[in-house]
Amino acid sequence: MKEENKSKTKRKVMAFAIFGFLIVGMIFATAGLVTYLSNKAEVSMAVESPMLFEVSDDGSTWVGATEAATLDLGSFYGGESTTFYARDSNLANVDTVGDSLKLVTNNDGVTCNDFISVFAQNETKVDGVSQSISPDYDLIAMGLCTNLTATTIAFNYGAVGDPLIVDQEDTTKITVTFQPNAVGNYIFELQKKA
Repeated sequence: MKEENKSKTKRKVMAFAIFGFLIVGMIFATAGLVTYLSNKAEVSMAVESPMLFEVSDDGSTWVGATEAATLDLGSFYGGESTTFYARDSNLANVDTVGDSLKLVTNNDGVTCNDFISVFAQNETKVDGVSQSISPDYDLIAMGLCTNLTATTIAFNYGAVGDPLIVDQEDTTKITVTFQPNAVGNYIFELQKKA
């Protein structure tokens, strides 16, 4: 009887082992099955800024295509004038709304009184054809300069929320005349913001 029980026990163990192997085999066999019926498709795209801001010292050679638009005008003396140009262009195929940020910083300190005058004249072109040229406005005489901090001022001109239409570019000629006692490194920061 003991022999018979041992034999039955061996058969049961063998049956469970075979059944276990079958279950494990089925699990691995069905692991290759998926719950979807097609391949996966993805769409990828890079979105870039619709506006391009460039600067120039002569109004014809521009800096700022893809890199930060940095223009060094060198040094000159207080009381003297210098001119530079800023151009913003709508690169999108739709009208694009944005405001211009116009800040001046000087780590040694800056106020609106550091300037005798800051003249700005704007020309608007669409598809390369001139649409309008503004008068030469003196932003200092018009009170369009605001002291923000001890090292930063802002110039407040231009329409707020005014869209640039498709293929429009606005070029501003800026002529700055410093007071004779103005010293330091003045940095004009110009940028479009949403």
